[in-house]
Amino acid sequence: MAIKIVLAKAHENQQNDPEIQRELSDIQTFFTEKEFNFEVKSLNFVILRGLYSHVDRMLTVIGVFVNKTEKTINGLKAELAFRVKGNPEARLSGVKLDLPQYFLGDLKPNEGFVLHIKVMTKGLSKEKETYQATELLGELRNIEITH
Repeated sequence: MAIKIVLAKAHENQQNDPEIQRELSDIQTFFTEKEFNFEVKSLNFVILRGLYSHVDRMLTVIGVFVNKTEKTINGLKAELAFRVKGNPEARLSGVKLDLPQYFLGDLKPNEGFVLHIKVMTKGLSKEKETYQATELLGELRNIEITH
């Protein structure tokens, strides 16, 4: 079943912004055209890309949380850990998420929402500004979902 890309409730006021519409359309096309091996009956996180600012030493990881449970999710707590493939010297800070119902809204089964996650870094090259999904590894830990 195809994944429907939606905005988190806190971002719904941005739905008429042309840049947001373009991003959602591009991501929806990506999810429609690609095959994914989602872990069923769980929440999945798909990394799309990373945008690096050397001045800020910050990597903005753009990803999609996909609900492959059988229930609507309306709250999420989790820890995320990121790494850069082939660069063991790179250090990326862990991120703790706490997305309550008033932020997330209702994420139905087979829906996904986009999140831009800012990650502090050390050891990334100032020459490289964009990291493709294949260059980044992510792991979800200590997931708490409310229905």
